[in-house]
Amino acid sequence: MSLMARVPFTLLFLLAMTLANWASGTLEGTLPPTALTQWGISHRAVLDGDVARLVTGTFLSHDSAMFVRQYLFVAAVIGYFEWHTSSVRAALIFFSVDILGTLIVLLGVVPLVASLPELGHPAARSTLDVGMSAGGFGVIGATLGGWPYRWLLLAGVLTAIGVKVGISFHVIADSAHLVCLLLGFAAALVFPWRRKAAD
Repeated sequence: MSLMARVPFTLLFLLAMTLANWASGTLEGTLPPTALTQWGISHRAVLDGDVARLVTGTFLSHDSAMFVRQYLFVAAVIGYFEWHTSSVRAALIFFSVDILGTLIVLLGVVPLVASLPELGHPAARSTLDVGMSAGGFGVIGATLGGWPYRWLLLAGVLTAIGVKVGISFHVIADSAHLVCLLLGFAAALVFPWRRKAAD
């Protein structure tokens, strides 16, 4: 079976990422501030009704190094999950968890952090972010939820996130990683998946 037939969602996602970052100028070094302002996601943008950013921001990266990291992330994580389950399940898990998790973070976590002087600042409400890692962590959670020793593996990933937060806390990205990981894991428990027969 060809790669395109086996992981079409992953390949199309990689193509969309490449085109979006090429068109925005990120592949030349850094995402221009104007593109971040126009396409990035934030608490304020969602409150203003610009929900399309929940999708547009997903395919962009802050700089070319981030693009390379996220390109490899998509190929490995989403590619693995799609290969072993199905294209429909991979797309549903990614987008549903990405959008739901991001809304939880933007409308719940960000306002809370912004109100606590020791954690954040009111400016967090207007902080703009881009990237696919929220949905990517949802897929990681869904993958772990179908593996043996799932709870131990989940604890390991949660510990890694905790270490990263302790070193450098990014309110949107780190919160989204945590929330989406748990959402994806829960989705796999509610809707169990099994490897394809061909595996």
